[in-house]
Amino acid sequence: MSDILPLAGIRVIDLAQVYAGPYCTSQLAYLGAEVIKIEPPGTGEYLRSPQPDRGVSYAFLMLNANKKSVALNLKHPGGRNLLLRMLTDADVLVENYLEGVMDRLGLGYAEISERFRRLIYASGKGYGAESRWAQLGATDYTVQATCGMVSVTGYPDRPGVRTPATFIDMGMGIHLFAGILAALIARAQTGRGQKVEVAMHDVCIPALTRNLAMVFDGSSCERIGNRHPGIAPSNHYRTEDGEISIFCLTEAHWQELLQLMKRGDVNQDPRFRSPASRSLIADEVDAMVSAWAATFKRDDLVELLMARAIPCSPVRSIEEVAFDEDIAHREMLKVSEYPERGPIRVLGTPLKLSDLDDHRPIQRPPVLGEHTEEVLDSIGIGGAELQRLRDDGAI
Repeated sequence: MSDILPLAGIRVIDLAQVYAGPYCTSQLAYLGAEVIKIEPPGTGEYLRSPQPDRGVSYAFLMLNANKKSVALNLKHPGGRNLLLRMLTDADVLVENYLEGVMDRLGLGYAEISERFRRLIYASGKGYGAESRWAQLGATDYTVQATCGMVSVTGYPDRPGVRTPATFIDMGMGIHLFAGILAALIARAQTGRGQKVEVAMHDVCIPALTRNLAMVFDGSSCERIGNRHPGIAPSNHYRTEDGEISIFCLTEAHWQELLQLMKRGDVNQDPRFRSPASRSLIADEVDAMVSAWAATFKRDDLVELLMARAIPCSPVRSIEEVAFDEDIAHREMLKVSEYPERGPIRVLGTPLKLSDLDDHRPIQRPPVLGEHTEEVLDSIGIGGAELQRLRDDGAI
């Protein structure tokens, strides 16, 4: 393995908040970029907000390892001037403010790009900058509703539901990360930076490919719980000690399952002869599979189906996932620490490069403003000037 990380020498100024932007910059940091997180003095960014009797939010800690924290008041002219001085040697700026906020601060792309022509200006948004909803505050939860996901999630006899998993935030973050990498490659060829914009709503469209295809094909998308339209069996089935998801994608999967269930007799019934015909009697198919699955322990049944290459999975709790040995082995949750919390777990990276050592030490999440003096010293600010800036409320 190489001792040189892919993004070593790249300096990132991180103005991002909450989940999407910080996830993007966390991935840049894992690849070796120096990520300098800019936070408001006193409070820090929104997600840092302390929890009663627990200190800094655990979610903030999970997303912000390997970063430096600099406390700057961007509403203060002195704070904005310090940021501009920091951008002189920076390669990337990342922000995910509501459209127009950066312009009002005098930090919009038009102004910044004129002054720092090599800078890559990465902007994460809820909706596109020119969207009619550009001024609509966006969260993962609200965008799930806007993009139509909620309308097809849940059961037909109940209103649609959202998922508490922030997969849109993380999807936006990793798309923004990819755009930054592309812009860095382009800069190596042209010498110029550019703006990279990724909108959460845009990220949802590829995820809805199957649903959109159904609409364009003249079908309707309805809420069908854990089933798949046009395929049966495809559902969650109760076992002796939990649930299992079984998904017979192909006819071969179904025939393997019939052998295990000792129900080859149903092949004589034309209603069971294709995924499409079975989907019309999904209740009957599910009843057959449910009665059989109920006689097994969950994990035993997973092993049995896995041996026959039948797509399946245990339906696991978040508590199971949190302490899963495979996730620990893959370094997706890494051990770290924090002064107020002691030992903690922080996010790793799904990016597995053969020359990237997943077991290398990580830098714990920063205390608010922990690196302010260090970073400002690197741009020639210290001593009396540093104290004046602190007294003025700029830092």
